[in-house]
Amino acid sequence: MNTATSRLLAAAALAVLASCGGGGGGTGDATMPLPANPIKAMIDPAAINIASVGWRTSTRDAFLLAAKQINDAGGVLGKRLNAIALVARDNAEAQDMGQQLLDAGVIALNVSTSTRVLNLLPQALAKGVPILTESSSSPTLSTVADKDLIYRIGVSDVDATPVLAKVAWEAGKRRAVVLINAGDAFGAGLASLFSPAFQKLGGQVVATVTIPFGLKSGFASYLQQVYDAKPDVILNGILAADISANVLNESLPFQSGAMWLLPGTAAGNQTFLDNLADPGKLVGGASGSAATIGAYGNSSYQSFRSGYLAQYGSEPQDFTAPTYDIAMVMALAIERAGLVNNSKSPTGLMARDSLRFVMNAPGEKVRPEAIGAALALVRAGKDVDYAGAYADIDWDGVGDIVGQVPFTVFRLDTAARSWDASLQLIIALPR
Repeated sequence: MNTATSRLLAAAALAVLASCGGGGGGTGDATMPLPANPIKAMIDPAAINIASVGWRTSTRDAFLLAAKQINDAGGVLGKRLNAIALVARDNAEAQDMGQQLLDAGVIALNVSTSTRVLNLLPQALAKGVPILTESSSSPTLSTVADKDLIYRIGVSDVDATPVLAKVAWEAGKRRAVVLINAGDAFGAGLASLFSPAFQKLGGQVVATVTIPFGLKSGFASYLQQVYDAKPDVILNGILAADISANVLNESLPFQSGAMWLLPGTAAGNQTFLDNLADPGKLVGGASGSAATIGAYGNSSYQSFRSGYLAQYGSEPQDFTAPTYDIAMVMALAIERAGLVNNSKSPTGLMARDSLRFVMNAPGEKVRPEAIGAALALVRAGKDVDYAGAYADIDWDGVGDIVGQVPFTVFRLDTAARSWDASLQLIIALPR
């Protein structure tokens, strides 16, 4: 057995024991031998099968919390919603997991990050399965030929990057360097959009430095390129939060006063914070912005937060509210697809064709804290308009969100080793 396969089996085994079923599955037995195909073994032929290939345990937990609440309210189409939630540690593992889930017959799939979504798109096209994503911001997702299969609950860099530029400009920064991973769709989009947005305000991007994807340490030569350009702000577009933090750790010997500017992959992220060796030595500090947390004043966000705290004993992290909404919208769309197609087992394409009907106006406003009532309205043939824990948004013709979207401004409190996330900006999209 090769290393990649053994890692996949281990990850799948953990999911079987801890994650499968969204609160409605069996208890599992750690002494039982692994099935030959553990991911296929998670499929329940008697249930409605959806899945998530996430990048964090917190988003996995949010997906499963939604499924539990849906099942507690009676499930979908008279069946249990079988939510299979996996966490992939790298792009190759995500590809393998996603392919196996699609082959096994899930009818809707949540996938994290732009690169992973684009990697799995050919398989999703072949199977006719929609991909819903909470953390894919590459502009490519708006233009790729996807046969209307990709939907975001989250913003494109087209909308997020001007807010980042505004944070840097209002901090008095004028000379920027952009640091990204080579070959990363997220980083490429970030780099191409930040320069014109910052320039429009009066700033200048003086250099773009690329770091090999997957490099975890040994950044000195790349940082030397950064500081040789004499920036007063550095946009850190490294994708993985822990590696992004390692870059800051290795920047300390340069003793620069440049501010680190952080996009949604790092800003507000606990993993990033946990991996910082000595935040107090970051002379220029760190700030950023991200549309990754629900609006604080949103009652559905507060309900989600309370449920997450009760279930897991910890605060929900960034990207959790959008992932929670993804599972809720999947359920509503599948319920409608079953009704309009007179089927108890609708296909992925049937579910896709119902997504906008349950997410967009017109229709009776429904919320996740009353998901049972929302599903009952759909079963009765009523039009519904989902307003989620993240925001009350709709999907446009390419699967991007429109509406009043919350952007949180994060400032790293170096003394307290915590994020100051007290400021939120509500921005209407499209701009």
